[in-house]
Amino acid sequence: MGDVRLVKRAASIVRSLEAAPALGFPQALRTGDATEGFYRFLRNPRVRYGALVDSHAAETVSRISPGSTIRVVHDTTEVSFSGESRAGLGRLRSGHSVQGFLAHASLVLSAERFPKPLGVVGLHCWARSAKPRSTRNMAGSELAKLADRESRRWPEQVKKVEDLVVGRASIIHLMDREGDAYPLLNMLVQDGLRFVVRMARDRKVFKLGDDDEPDEQLCNLSEELNHMSMVVVREVPVSRRAASTVPGRRKLHPERAARTARLSVRSGRVALRRPRYLHEELEPSVTVNIVYVQEIDPPQDDEPIVWVLATSESVDSAGNVEAVLDHYRARWNIEEFFKALKTGCALEERQLESFETLTNALALFVPIAWQMLLLRAVSREIPDTPADQVLTPAQIQVLRHEQPQKMPASGATAQHALYAIAGMGGHLKSNGPPGWLTLARGMQMLTILARTWENACASMERQQKLPRGSDQ
Repeated sequence: MGDVRLVKRAASIVRSLEAAPALGFPQALRTGDATEGFYRFLRNPRVRYGALVDSHAAETVSRISPGSTIRVVHDTTEVSFSGESRAGLGRLRSGHSVQGFLAHASLVLSAERFPKPLGVVGLHCWARSAKPRSTRNMAGSELAKLADRESRRWPEQVKKVEDLVVGRASIIHLMDREGDAYPLLNMLVQDGLRFVVRMARDRKVFKLGDDDEPDEQLCNLSEELNHMSMVVVREVPVSRRAASTVPGRRKLHPERAARTARLSVRSGRVALRRPRYLHEELEPSVTVNIVYVQEIDPPQDDEPIVWVLATSESVDSAGNVEAVLDHYRARWNIEEFFKALKTGCALEERQLESFETLTNALALFVPIAWQMLLLRAVSREIPDTPADQVLTPAQIQVLRHEQPQKMPASGATAQHALYAIAGMGGHLKSNGPPGWLTLARGMQMLTILARTWENACASMERQQKLPRGSDQ
């Protein structure tokens, strides 16, 4: 930010907010002077959310093991605010009475079977504050040429992430159905990048000959899927999903209960034909591997799981196909990251007055939400991980004192730590796994008590070093 004082102020603010991520800013910052300094910081024209996120992104890259393979999940979320109009915010798909902005994030995960969140390496925010543009009478070729199309953020962010991580690790880019855009798939294939993208459209495809070249035989992707060979049958846990509050999404993302799903998995290889409305600068076709997932005997009242995944990854064996499936299932971590921001850090409850101040606050919450996600992910997926890999010594001592039944005196694990922290936030184990709000409350109490513990220990050390007769 070009000013060491602003850097120190940012560090001080984050230390206060991480102690109370779900509280209002005046409560979290505790004093009037600190609160006023915080608001001045957010309004300072030299403070930009991009610079704050870039700092966290650099730390994220430093956590990536050199020569490793990582997953980068890309997705967009709506950040909505009710009440009075705020400068720079715009319309959202969730309704005309709600204003807000959109945030397109890129979350790094390890490529292990149980993915470990490493941090965020990209965040782009924008608001639809201009008057809606009518595209009813525009041809597809005209729409594709619009310079300000929101879909351009996908390839642009992929390139930024590749430049940031270049030479350190091999990246597998993961995207849900919104990533199913031919220009994006064309770029991924032509640049030789690794990816798993869920298909949203029944595209026209060319069948491939023995030389792996597209022939002239054209069909729909849905027809070709039925001719693909069954590779494996696998059972996977499916998480509960609440009904969407956005009317247009209720059909796309219906409510469902948690269950174990039995999946049949097929694989094949096709060439996706370039849509007719796109310009000829793009390749006439792009060849991708396909993993086709169908649920066997789904519950009567639930929508069956059906995934069509386009990928650069090999599908020539059952093990490789299952690896693609594991990559895509790891995408769900970014949904949890958004929940950590919105619920755990109460982002949508913040009473700030403009797009600039709200996005600056979002950037300050990004590392806090990541740490909460890391703790919960490790405790759930690798519960036997030693607690000292996710908590400081002072935090462990406080939990042993405050939650002795949940935090053993020796051999404490990440799962012990999660339930001990949630217990400090009022969680009852009989209620199931702790939610983000309960976890945030527990982290708030833990951070405050741990700092008090550290200060007390430091004070005792100073007292022991004082010469005899000292009156200090």
